[in-house]
Amino acid sequence: MSIFTELKRRNVFRVAIAYLAGAWLLSEVSTTLFPLFGFSDTPARIVVTLLAIGFPLFLVFSWIFEITPEGLKLEKDVQREASQEGKADKKLDRVIIVLLVLAVGYFAVDKFILEPERIADIVEETTQQVRSEALLESFGDQSIAVLPFVNMSADPKQEYFSDGIAEELLNMLARVPDLRVISRTSAFSFKGRNVKIGDIAKELGVRYILEGSVRRFDDRVRITAQLIEATTDRHVWSESYERTLDDIFAIEDEIAASVLPAIEHQLTGRPPTARRTDPAAYSLYLQGSHFFLQRTAAGLDLAHEYALRAIEIDPEYAPAWILLGSAYINQVNVGKRPRAEGYRLATEAIDRSLSLAPDSAFAHSARAWVAMAQERDYEAAAAHFRRARALAPNNASVLGNNSVLAVRLGRLDEALELIERSIKLDPANSVNYFNRSDQLIRLGRPAEAEQAARKALALSPGMSAAQGNLALSLLLQEQPTAAQKAAQTLENESVRQTILALAYYDSGDWEAADRVLDSLEQQHAQDSAYLIALVHAWSGEVDEAFRWLDKAIDDKQSVFGIRTEPFLRALHDDPRWEVTLEKVGLSKRQVDDIVL
Repeated sequence: MSIFTELKRRNVFRVAIAYLAGAWLLSEVSTTLFPLFGFSDTPARIVVTLLAIGFPLFLVFSWIFEITPEGLKLEKDVQREASQEGKADKKLDRVIIVLLVLAVGYFAVDKFILEPERIADIVEETTQQVRSEALLESFGDQSIAVLPFVNMSADPKQEYFSDGIAEELLNMLARVPDLRVISRTSAFSFKGRNVKIGDIAKELGVRYILEGSVRRFDDRVRITAQLIEATTDRHVWSESYERTLDDIFAIEDEIAASVLPAIEHQLTGRPPTARRTDPAAYSLYLQGSHFFLQRTAAGLDLAHEYALRAIEIDPEYAPAWILLGSAYINQVNVGKRPRAEGYRLATEAIDRSLSLAPDSAFAHSARAWVAMAQERDYEAAAAHFRRARALAPNNASVLGNNSVLAVRLGRLDEALELIERSIKLDPANSVNYFNRSDQLIRLGRPAEAEQAARKALALSPGMSAAQGNLALSLLLQEQPTAAQKAAQTLENESVRQTILALAYYDSGDWEAADRVLDSLEQQHAQDSAYLIALVHAWSGEVDEAFRWLDKAIDDKQSVFGIRTEPFLRALHDDPRWEVTLEKVGLSKRQVDDIVL
């Protein structure tokens, strides 16, 4: 008997075909499913390796053993007349047919359903990567980060002064066209950390690093600054200045003017210069800015106080007026001032700053925010943002705020492009990733929104807004139980109740959803009518949703992002939808011609 005949008789060929069909199916399914559960490529590689190792073992097994009605037996122990080879052959044939049918079915699903989705994801990811790379390449080697200057003063409380000097230099350089300057949040995230200059530059994606120190004593100040080319660790420029506090602005001007030629920047026009004021007013302003950046209620109170004291000394110092206006707005946000009062005072302060410094990007950006958030004058907001970007084209804060307006106007692709630019300029700022998650939720890309929200939380673990977006992104991925869990830790009660109600409806627990919604309506009708409308719209109660939207608009409550709100999509085909948008200046007719 030939070896071929013997292999055929012992069903080695059938076992080989069945094994290969099953192994192919198992490897394809594992490589598809493992990434969905967050696994890397390693488990899939292990599966394929084990299947490859098992193939010869199964062939040997099929040569040695034979299937009989009594079970597996060694081939040498089988009585040939009792082996019922035909029945064993048919069983293996049925196994092969089933495996082949499953394999063909999986191939069809993968080819015509899963593959188009993968291709779309790859195209989108590639588009985003190319856009990001193009943004970086557009700056070439013209990129710099200004690290916080070290406080060398005897008094540790003078740290606000050294930080303030570094931030002022950063803001001056950010006004230079074609120079990418990393924003304060990211540059200052290395403060107090023992990280090499080269590693900082690599993480921030810059070629140059400006660092220094400040020593303040009596009415004198000593500032040392040095510029380092990170790729070569070469000190390109360094200088020390020791002068009176009256000369602080001249020192800042000289540093900025020295840095630009040192990095071979071809400056068109005059180099940026610092705004002059009384040294005492400047010191108060820097202290106020220091407390403002804490974004706490107490910090905002101190920022407000120091801004007023600076203005008392120099009523024409525009940055102090901008700080004062920004403090008022943020006091509204943390519940320290009534909305109408806070925005009225903020408008007065910001308008004053614009009259003193019409070329201030920060003043235009702040005025745009008031026009957008309070006055609902989106044409004016867009005009102020255009002016702010022209004055400081590489300012991450301006770009980030501008992206919020783009969301309100329904220009989500433009919003995402603006926030991507802001992230490149400020990669360690959690607010940027929060805004990105919000935009991706509205674009119908909840899985990416979840990643952005988690990034924001990694940078700022206590960021409640990002936690809310995480819950919403999970909800839109049809994970209501996970959304409920994520929402439980939210400090904002009305937002927490809103997400819980949405999640209960999605999970089919209508009784719990109605109970939470009733509580939301009873406790927060005066400040969260818009959120209540979202829940009614999501549950299909269209009339109730419009009633609560009307209340929110009539009471001048915030209706941020109403045009692109995913939880209001059930209202879009109703004739009342455009009428509602018209009331807040966001109908198609009103926003189509607005230029961002």
